[in-house]
Amino acid sequence: MERELTLTRNSPGDMLREMMGLRNSVTGLFDDFFSGRPLLARGTDTETGWNWSPAVDIRETDDELVIYALVPGVEKEEIQIEIKDGALVLSGSRKAPAEDSGWLRREQYYGSFYRAFSLPAEIQQDRVSANHKNGVLEIRLPKAEKAKPHKVKVL
Repeated sequence: MERELTLTRNSPGDMLREMMGLRNSVTGLFDDFFSGRPLLARGTDTETGWNWSPAVDIRETDDELVIYALVPGVEKEEIQIEIKDGALVLSGSRKAPAEDSGWLRREQYYGSFYRAFSLPAEIQQDRVSANHKNGVLEIRLPKAEKAKPHKVKVL
């Protein structure tokens, strides 16, 4: 009995998404190792088994560090920010929609996430602020006076 084999080609977008997933997995292993959190403690999407974590941009000025985390669909009550041992820990979760059937394609990830960042300078912990607007979490971390650059006048 002969069977016919049907080849299905992925679109370039699917292949790119798979490569990005692999890159994120490898990057995540390094993040886990150097962050001090338990290895493989990332959030996992229950349907796909993939991990997800919010993309971030980090900016440093003379006076502060600013972290922008992309957290669309994450309610502010579901976000935790902690500063300890010279690191900022960002964790939380995004809930899946209640509709469980009828999906033709699902590419968004749901479940818990965890990110940890070493802080390159001492900060004023009592002045840290966070704002959640339009799916972007902005965390402002003012530097301690002794961490700010100081100019020395040459005599």
